[in-house]
Amino acid sequence: MRTAGEAPRPLRVIGYLPDYRLATFEDNAASLVTDIIVFSAEPEASGKLNTQRLPAEQLKRLKQIKQRTRVGLLLCVGGWERSKSFPELAAAAATRQRFAQEVIRFCLDQRFDGIDLDWEHPANATEQQNYALLLQDLKAGFQEHGLSLSVTMAAWQQLPEAGFKAVDAVHIMAYDHQGRHSTFDGAKRDVQSLRDRGVPADKLVLGLPFYGRGVTKPDRVLTYAEIQQKYAPAPDKDEVDGIYFNGPETLTLKVEYARQAGLQGVMIWELGQDSTGQQSLLRIVRRVAIEPR
Repeated sequence: MRTAGEAPRPLRVIGYLPDYRLATFEDNAASLVTDIIVFSAEPEASGKLNTQRLPAEQLKRLKQIKQRTRVGLLLCVGGWERSKSFPELAAAAATRQRFAQEVIRFCLDQRFDGIDLDWEHPANATEQQNYALLLQDLKAGFQEHGLSLSVTMAAWQQLPEAGFKAVDAVHIMAYDHQGRHSTFDGAKRDVQSLRDRGVPADKLVLGLPFYGRGVTKPDRVLTYAEIQQKYAPAPDKDEVDGIYFNGPETLTLKVEYARQAGLQGVMIWELGQDSTGQQSLLRIVRRVAIEPR
């Protein structure tokens, strides 16, 4: 926490940009975030990095956006159905080292600033320990090149202390809980869960959803843009037609909490789900996170 009388510092505003949004991504959105995480590459059991979902022309465009806006660029490796090779990859020193070499080469060639690992999810203590070893190997290789390393994880996910120490940031997926999937109180509990395990506040990045999920039918998902178009909810509303989401007032509370708690920043899943114009959630997040009070 910050000391009494100390002004809260600006936060990082990190936006996920999935591969299926690359072609339609609006350049001006890059000026509203400090970092973009490109989702995603897939690890292979051999240690190779599979980037086939990221066309060369789109990577070139991202480099141009970075040059214009100075936004940070990170590559996400993994994700829900893209995590199946992590267990075998992380189990052996040789494949961990090959993977480290592959991601370093990608970052240097494509002018990315680092990577974000999203293993969903280590299934047992052995896999958790191997995940920590993988993170340690990556950090050792990254230091020479000044690359950053983060993990994205649910608050309930376990990781040995050595894993947390190896990373520069821990992105908390403070959404997709049961029921009302991403409440303000739930976000605070998720942060506290990581703090209780010894993770410093200034390593934590609070995840924010730009989508809604069904309270009793969780497979029913709408982007915030779709919610705006269909229901036009008031700024203080977080639920319509059985769909729970974060409206402007709740997001403001969450970002203000992140600043007051001394967190490193906030993370958005995902930029392409936002509404436009005056209804843009990203503009609200940017204002609260970065602009002086």
